[in-house]
Amino acid sequence: MTLQSGSLGKFWFGPQTAKGTAATTYYGYKGNLVDLAPQQIVRNIGPQVGGSFVPPGSVKTGAFGGGAAIFAPSLDDYIGWLLYAFAGSVTSNSMGGGTYYEHLFPSGADSTAPGKYLTGRRSVPGTATLYEQMEDLVPVRILLGVTPGEYATMRFEAVGRTISSPDGSGWAYTTKDETTVPLGVRGGIEIPDGSEHGTITGLSLEIANVIPDIRQVMVIGSYYPYDFPVLARNITANFNYLWESKTFYDNFYWNGTAWQPTIYSSSLDVYIQTPGDIAGAAVPYELKLWAANVDWQCAPPRLAGGELVAFAVTGTVTAAASGFDWFLKLRNGTSLYTWPT
Repeated sequence: MTLQSGSLGKFWFGPQTAKGTAATTYYGYKGNLVDLAPQQIVRNIGPQVGGSFVPPGSVKTGAFGGGAAIFAPSLDDYIGWLLYAFAGSVTSNSMGGGTYYEHLFPSGADSTAPGKYLTGRRSVPGTATLYEQMEDLVPVRILLGVTPGEYATMRFEAVGRTISSPDGSGWAYTTKDETTVPLGVRGGIEIPDGSEHGTITGLSLEIANVIPDIRQVMVIGSYYPYDFPVLARNITANFNYLWESKTFYDNFYWNGTAWQPTIYSSSLDVYIQTPGDIAGAAVPYELKLWAANVDWQCAPPRLAGGELVAFAVTGTVTAAASGFDWFLKLRNGTSLYTWPT
């Protein structure tokens, strides 16, 4: 027997045509940590009259698939399928005379439930390889971390219904490489759109699909949850702002010398890019979050001896008066993302 390295494992996602139908095309991804796996619900039968001081045993009451994958998001092609599944729709535009393309997720106002499902697969190395499959995965959270001096990171979370352990010895595995991973130093933040700020650090973007608790969707007659419909969406931005003057801070608290009783709201444009250009194009790969309206709040600046003056800022995306509420824009060399039917 030989102990194994997690680096030799593999994981895939594939778009499903419908709930209950496993994907037929799969895309391989590389990750730093993959906790996406089959799960089971185990309940301990509590102390019983007529028993002893210890519980009599446990029972399995259900099963599902889910978890998270943390990776450096290569922007060449495959990442688009995860963004599509999360947002539910996409519109694609040819740019630069067809040398590159820009994809907007979702394709318009955020007023329709996504309704897309993924099949997830993974292999666990060993003297006998373990293959596992999870169907009807619904993306529930994307957490994008942007730190100066580092590559960008993405945490992709999903939860689904049925699980199995098929023979995966024939599963083909192809991935995209790290040359299309965006960097924190190759980015910018505009608040509002068009007004760039140069002293923001430690940015975190969270886009969450709100779904029911699993206890609400377990049904009589099945070990598996019935579904995980998206009920709402929460999008937040968090960052630290290094202080140079009070100009930006005044938006949150002050109207001249008086306290400002209204919320500071603005548009938001956050983008990160790769150091190299798309093949055949004179522009880099790019991932952007844009929002029409963001309600902002901040903590007061903290004064500490021997430390920089800074303050923490949190923004929550709110509905637009018309048009796009928000979108993720992916720029790469892929012409279209067409969900299978």
